[in-house]
Amino acid sequence: MSAKHAVLGLVIERPGYGYQLAQRLDERFGSSGFAPSGVYSALDQLSRDDLVRSAGEMGAGPARRAAPRTIYEATEEGVDHFEAWMLDPSPAPPLRDDLHMKIALCRPRNLPRLIEMVGGQELVCLGRLQDLKRLTEEASTSSRDWPGLMRMLAAEAEIAFWNARIEWLQNARELLEQLHDEHEQAQRAGITAAVAAPTERLRGL
Repeated sequence: MSAKHAVLGLVIERPGYGYQLAQRLDERFGSSGFAPSGVYSALDQLSRDDLVRSAGEMGAGPARRAAPRTIYEATEEGVDHFEAWMLDPSPAPPLRDDLHMKIALCRPRNLPRLIEMVGGQELVCLGRLQDLKRLTEEASTSSRDWPGLMRMLAAEAEIAFWNARIEWLQNARELLEQLHDEHEQAQRAGITAAVAAPTERLRGL
């Protein structure tokens, strides 16, 4: 998923400069994993396509420690392009998860490390879920305007996603732990059987 349309939508909501837009993108779509550099790439592409333009510059300030920052605003073509994208059907996203692939391809010797990775991701997801719930609760007691309501709806979608993810991780960890225990027991039983077999043969002599 490209940051292009997300950045264009933010510029249409309110003009801003690159760093400011990167902060707003992270606040609005933190779970999407957009890199700050992706904002600047998106702005370059949008500018080349005449979908955004410079609306002036913000000065470097008295200290002159930074270059002036270009403030971007949407063009009429940009608004039309965004509206067309908004009305296009959205396909179901493909599932390309690194952890899913590791689980699908793992071997018994990988289980201890895989159990650690699943548990670690479970904690990260729980932290993200708590942050989202806190932000949603704060938003529900503040502005009830249209953008605020849509942000709440998007946040609820993220909460549902993280809840489902955490449930899957917990189930996966429990199953992997069970499989690891069974594998360890089978290995111990195999070693015992291997030691016992020669002894039994000696007794038969």
